[in-house]
Amino acid sequence: MSWLTRLFSRRRLYADLSAEMAAHLQEKTDALVASGLSLAEAARVARREFGNVTLLEERSRQVWQWPSLESVFTDVRFALRMLRKSPGFTLIAVLTLALGIGANTAIFSLVDGIILRPLPYPHSDQIVYFGWLDKTELIPDLSVPEFEFFRDHATSFSAVAGSQGYEDVELTQSTSRRWVTADFVTDGFFEALGVNPQLGRPFGREFTRENGASAAVLTDSLWRDAFAADPNIIGRQIVLNNQSYIITGVLPPGFKYTQPADLFVSLQLGHSLGDNGLNTDVIGRLKPGVSLSQANAEARLLGAQFFAQASATQHQGAGVLHLDRLQDYLASDHRQSLLMLLGAVALLLLIACANVASLLLARATSRQREISIRLALGAGRRRLLQQFLSEGLLLGITGAAAGLGAAVASLRVFVSAIPWDLPSVDRIALDGRVLLFTSLVAIAASLVFGLASFFQTRKLDLNSTLKDGRAVAGPSRSRSRLLDALVVGEVAIALMLAIGAGLLIQSLYNLFQENLGFNPSHLVLMRTPFGPDKSDPNAAWNFERQALARIQSIPGVQSAALVSAAPLHGQGNIPMQRDGRPQDSIGDMEYRPISSNYFSTMQISVLRGRAFSRDDFTSSVPIAIINETVARAWWPNENPIGGRIFIGAFQGHQYFQLPQPVCQVIGVVADVKGKYLDRPAPPMIYVPASQGLAVNGGVDWVIRTNAPAGIASALRSAITSISPDQRITDLEPMSQLISGSSSISETNFEALLMGTFGALALILTLVGVYGVLSFQVAQRTHEIGVRVALGATRRDVLRLVITKAVKVAALGVLIGLVAAFALTRLMASLLYEVRPTDPRVFVSVAILVLVVALLAAYLPARRAMKVDPMVALRYE
Repeated sequence: MSWLTRLFSRRRLYADLSAEMAAHLQEKTDALVASGLSLAEAARVARREFGNVTLLEERSRQVWQWPSLESVFTDVRFALRMLRKSPGFTLIAVLTLALGIGANTAIFSLVDGIILRPLPYPHSDQIVYFGWLDKTELIPDLSVPEFEFFRDHATSFSAVAGSQGYEDVELTQSTSRRWVTADFVTDGFFEALGVNPQLGRPFGREFTRENGASAAVLTDSLWRDAFAADPNIIGRQIVLNNQSYIITGVLPPGFKYTQPADLFVSLQLGHSLGDNGLNTDVIGRLKPGVSLSQANAEARLLGAQFFAQASATQHQGAGVLHLDRLQDYLASDHRQSLLMLLGAVALLLLIACANVASLLLARATSRQREISIRLALGAGRRRLLQQFLSEGLLLGITGAAAGLGAAVASLRVFVSAIPWDLPSVDRIALDGRVLLFTSLVAIAASLVFGLASFFQTRKLDLNSTLKDGRAVAGPSRSRSRLLDALVVGEVAIALMLAIGAGLLIQSLYNLFQENLGFNPSHLVLMRTPFGPDKSDPNAAWNFERQALARIQSIPGVQSAALVSAAPLHGQGNIPMQRDGRPQDSIGDMEYRPISSNYFSTMQISVLRGRAFSRDDFTSSVPIAIINETVARAWWPNENPIGGRIFIGAFQGHQYFQLPQPVCQVIGVVADVKGKYLDRPAPPMIYVPASQGLAVNGGVDWVIRTNAPAGIASALRSAITSISPDQRITDLEPMSQLISGSSSISETNFEALLMGTFGALALILTLVGVYGVLSFQVAQRTHEIGVRVALGATRRDVLRLVITKAVKVAALGVLIGLVAAFALTRLMASLLYEVRPTDPRVFVSVAILVLVVALLAAYLPARRAMKVDPMVALRYE
């Protein structure tokens, strides 16, 4: 009979063994009766000579190999009965663990999906990103001449490609038009990512040459929606913004780069105004066997070679050409946030484990008689350890199962709140890697709980416990100190988490209080991307004038204006130079064509000179208005009115051939935020829309109205009444745009999670302090009764309990403040206009934690005040 067969038939074998032992004992008894002894005397002598039947059976079973496994099953069944016997303890312990493990699982899913898990491309570790390393900061983007030089001369790469971002374009079909999002990329883009189209092929170099044919690769969703998944689509021509594109391929389902796009079109180099600017994202795929360090060495060499032969107008790069893995680059801005959150949930799990450990220590008192009896009957320490580990394992597994349920629910919320466009965000899920992490956390927690309970048995006084018939925990002072230490740790950790949340909330508040330079109240933003019918500046301005008149006539509209890119909504920069002073140059000055009443609509203050008038829009005299930043930089101690600015020039070299490159300054306005709320206002120049150059392929409309909530349909009608096919995007109140800006959304995401974890930490701390004090009050019932009998008042009893709570909480707060003072410095880059050691946050959070501890102590204190001395003196 095999070992496994004997294991499952062990009950029958045990019965046979007992019957055989009984038969041997009966045989010996019969022999003694035959020798002349009475039956009772013979049975007594037979049992004495035969030995302990139960012990003999146990020794016989040990040779069958499975008793250790069977004892584990027995311990697990006993642990289940013990947990079922104490439903309150079990519920609190499981919920506490569920909060800690669930939060860790959810945040680890984010970290795994964004930082640890490879990008969704074949051999993604071979994909690198090009940038300029200035000291320790990687400055993204290259100019087109730089990109072409590195693409043509690098030997460490199997493919090098560039992209210049996303744009809304108009797809014209035989009977309809639709707006689609296109990403402009060069040849080699899909080869660098390692992605093969499901139909056709990527476009080649011939489609990215200046004045050559244009090509497009469709995404699977556009192929199915717009072309009914036509398998013969390859080679067909489509029309985007009145330009023909040859379809060369269809991408596999689910493909995404950094943002969702409907198709990828060939980027034709050599004829764009921005070719000499740092505006091209460059990626490459390393050849097999080439390391990142080898590729970086070649990149530094090629960078030096390029600048040695480049013309002055091509010299845009700064620092040293540097390569970074694409995944590391994409996650670099978010790595610190995610690691901070992972550290926060690890601290939350520590609080949860400390809570459960406190409960187990308190529960161990009621089990001391049980453990003493087990030891007195011969149970070894090893068997006790096995019992406690079984109970800890059950708690850990149950808590982990409940935590997974909490993680599933919370992960959806966390992922929906992520403000980052990354290729890996869509793949964040509770998969095998995350489940393995959760299992390891549960096992670690189980070991902690089992060992914590086991070590308490080493202090048991068996004689006292068995003699008195009640729990005597050995040195009660040491147990009390251990419980106090756990509470001190909980308070300290909760304080650190709450301070971190407070700093982020203060940063978020500061961002909302930031001076925007305009009044966002009752302001509505709308964007209209321009199709081919408005590609000519004159046609665009004609449409804009008509639309402004229609919008102004809408009831409730106070004023309306247009701008090429509204604050916090976009950017468009061009090199600028003060005329005649090449040393006064700004390479990335924000350029804003606007309508005449833009400043009054936005309520931007005119500090010097004047704003644009209606006559300026019919005049051919080039004029401009600058902001304070430009005035301070170029005219620090003089009046800038009348000064001249050379648009498109930088340090004596003209980059762009503009119709009227030199303009006269007629006014200075207050600084207004650019695209980023958490950065200073950039240098900015405003020109009349009738004289301006279209730099963003569309225009933003700003409307000040008394009824911003109900004006959307009227605005849409005003635009479509002039151009029925005109697309309208981003129609929203300016306040909503501000709250959704990248600066606020990222800080809001971090503050939301840290605030949640801080609140959970405070709740767990409240439960922990309450549980420990309740246990200690119950343990001191006899002492309290004696005190009351000797004349102590209820106020004295209250003071006794509250003082103990205040001492423990104060020590935890002190330790937490010291730790937070050291650790919050790591958050400095995540904060805005608030110091990592801000005293207001530290003091207010410390007071909050002390209040929470006092609230937790209130109920045990009230229970102590109600102790009846007559009952207490008879306690146990």
